[in-house]
Amino acid sequence: MSITRHRHSSLRSYVMFVFLRLTLRPLLALWPLTAAGMSILPRLDAKITEKAPMPRGVVHEWVTLGGRRTELSMPAGPSRGGTDTAILYLHGGAFIVAGIGTHRAITGKLARGTGLPVFALEYRQLPGVGVGTSVADALDAYRELLTERGFRRIVLAGDSAGGFLCGKVIELATGAGLPSPTAWIGYSPWLDLDAGSNPDRSSRADSYLPIRKMRRLVPLLERGPVALAGARSIVDVDPLVFPPTILITAEAELLEPDAITLAERLMTADVEVQLHSYAWQVHAFPMLLDQPQSREAIRLTAEFATAAVRAAEVADGRDEQAG
Repeated sequence: MSITRHRHSSLRSYVMFVFLRLTLRPLLALWPLTAAGMSILPRLDAKITEKAPMPRGVVHEWVTLGGRRTELSMPAGPSRGGTDTAILYLHGGAFIVAGIGTHRAITGKLARGTGLPVFALEYRQLPGVGVGTSVADALDAYRELLTERGFRRIVLAGDSAGGFLCGKVIELATGAGLPSPTAWIGYSPWLDLDAGSNPDRSSRADSYLPIRKMRRLVPLLERGPVALAGARSIVDVDPLVFPPTILITAEAELLEPDAITLAERLMTADVEVQLHSYAWQVHAFPMLLDQPQSREAIRLTAEFATAAVRAAEVADGRDEQAG
């Protein structure tokens, strides 16, 4: 396993860490997890989606994927990627907030960095549905890319709650009769739904995630209409079903210990894995901040995905020749 610790940070990172610690953290601690409180957030994201700028060098198109609205981001000009490979991006936001608008910058950067089309799925969330339904939407989108849209290889990418959805797609793909993903990019992935109840977990050093709020959120995730199948912790999933994996975390954030544990399990199973831990960064910082460490993390993940796709193409070519 390769764990790389990035100790140096920028002044902007320090300022943002302190700012979110003093503002967003107490706001999240006080925000009511009621139907009214949660229903405000999707409306805010709809406004953001309308006004969020389109990244330069990327073209966008609205499509439907797995029955859900999806934004397709593609590099402008000639594509450097194969026409049979795509990225499925599953956004974070604690299964309550965020969506296409809040994540348009990072999906555009991944499209530019890899030369691949990026499908950003607007999956269903609280307060209307629980996490099992979010997983079902993600798996349906993954299935459609492979069975109806002509893609042979899919790179999964996601941050925070989207990281959990990526892990569930990896876990459930084989049982659904689908090939495994080609690679997985996880930015501060939420890997264990019960992390907030783990006595070894703490949010004291986290920039803005309060562990007590996570503890209160989890029971709400149980609502249907689709029940959650399989593991509640991605760490418990058979490591042999995982593709080449790269994980990006903020040092000492609430969710980092599970990412380290998963990376260790993958290493023991001889699965290719990298983990990059960045000091003085905030949860899901590649998505939130445009600063040197974010750009480096996106570059590293784009290069990792590109290498994994090339290796899969070579392996496919050998299999075809042998056949």
